[in-house]
Amino acid sequence: MATYEPAEIARELGYTNEHRPGKVVRDYLRKKYPEHPKYQRWVLDEAQAADVRANVPRQR
Repeated sequence: MATYEPAEIARELGYTNEHRPGKVVRDYLRKKYPEHPKYQRWVLDEAQAADVRANVPRQR
């Protein structure tokens, strides 16, 4: 089973100039999964990564 990190998905979506890599993805994840423990690392499974790709707009 593949896993993904927010910075990796952010790069896929074109967010390459973020001051904190993956921030746009983490912001979305915090809204979508408020039960995730604060200050814990995000490791996404295939379904979560697909959800992010479908709901976070691509950077132009």
